[in-house]
Amino acid sequence: MNQNQKLVKYYLLSLLILLSSCKNNQNALEENSTIKTQNDAVEVSTSKVTNSNFSHKIFVNGKVVCVRKNKLYFKSANLITSIHVKNGSKVAKNDVLAVLENSLSRNHLDKEKIGLQKAKNKLEEEKINYKEGDINPSILTNLEIKSGFLEAKNGLERAQIEYEQTFLKAPFTGIIANLEKKEGDFITSSDEFCTIIDPTSLEVHFSVLENEAEVIKIGQEIEIQLFSNSENKAIGKITEINPLVDENGFIKLKAEISSKQDYFLDGANAKVFINYNFENIITVPKNAVVLRANREVVFTVVDGRSKWNYVEIAGENNDSYAIKSGLAIGDIIITSGNLNLGHDVKVISSFKDQN
Repeated sequence: MNQNQKLVKYYLLSLLILLSSCKNNQNALEENSTIKTQNDAVEVSTSKVTNSNFSHKIFVNGKVVCVRKNKLYFKSANLITSIHVKNGSKVAKNDVLAVLENSLSRNHLDKEKIGLQKAKNKLEEEKINYKEGDINPSILTNLEIKSGFLEAKNGLERAQIEYEQTFLKAPFTGIIANLEKKEGDFITSSDEFCTIIDPTSLEVHFSVLENEAEVIKIGQEIEIQLFSNSENKAIGKITEINPLVDENGFIKLKAEISSKQDYFLDGANAKVFINYNFENIITVPKNAVVLRANREVVFTVVDGRSKWNYVEIAGENNDSYAIKSGLAIGDIIITSGNLNLGHDVKVISSFKDQN
């Protein structure tokens, strides 16, 4: 046997010894790993599932809306001769807000008054030709037409309307807003003069998720806070629930603001709090619920092992969830040590709290 053959045999023998050693080490590691999996247990805290009354609070963003809000327009075009209000002015119904140049319409009105008086005199002259009891309604109508009385009366009414249209009056009691015109401006019937709002007719408009709308009823009381100052609060009542779900899964609602507050203004952003009480529903601490595959899971303990349960949440408050489905009364749930826990893991449990 030459030197090269001896070297080859030596290397092959060394390789066999090395492979045998690696296999033994691997078997040892697997054995140790198996022992660790079988013998090690995760320490967790648990509690027993019971049912109770649950106070649920829904928080959403909303916007304050004035229900009675009108844009005001003159019905004719002319120069503005006087403005009697400014932004923020409080006005009563039928108060004069502004006046257009109306000398011609006033002159026309006076002329029509004179014309009507002449027609009345003419009518009386026509009546002289009849005895007092001979003038029936048909004859009287003919005499009014013949004398020009009806035409004059109609002309006066038209002149009165045209004259009144030079005065812009408040349609209801409210506050003036968006007034940008000034005296001397020319305004047409298509130009907005101002806006009047009734601060006592306020609503808040907001949207909730489809599943949240299930617990909201007409007449239900809500709390409203302004974003600008959380101290500014008011109470409201649900007045409308739109029965349609939009493309984002939201349902629109309206609520009347019952307690009137001066600092609640049209268009203000607000926080809406809706309180609802569930009776006799399963509740669990918030730390009992974890996410697995983007779904809510609560772990229970069965025969010393963890079992995960997909749950459906009906509502939440500061520290608890109300569970709609997925758990049963009497289940032992894991309330801590569950963040990295898997299904069917051996656990050592201790009762940390009792629901």
